[in-house]
Amino acid sequence: MTGLKIIPAFFLLMVLTYFGIQFVEANRDEVMVTVGSWQSRPLALGFVVITSFFLGMVFSAALSISEVLRLHLNNHRMKRKIAELQNFANSSTAGTQPATDISSAKPSGRFN
Repeated sequence: MTGLKIIPAFFLLMVLTYFGIQFVEANRDEVMVTVGSWQSRPLALGFVVITSFFLGMVFSAALSISEVLRLHLNNHRMKRKIAELQNFANSSTAGTQPATDISSAKPSGRFN
């Protein structure tokens, strides 16, 4: 079933690529990009726009990856803390009453 989900995305990318090529072809005016004292050679306007779009995608992907890694590490830290608290609860109630294991507890069905 995952292959069937990829096919529409592939066709969408093909259509977007076609429109991107048409955009570059329609915008052949030459521009010069100046950053500080550096100045580029004359480039097609469509090339400059498409390049800045792709650089923005790469930059945002890098920021997203860093956020996902931060969340993953935070999740791992919380799981270790839960395991420590379960061990502490099991050791403190071992002689008085049986401890309920979180993994064996039945869900109420409210959040499933």
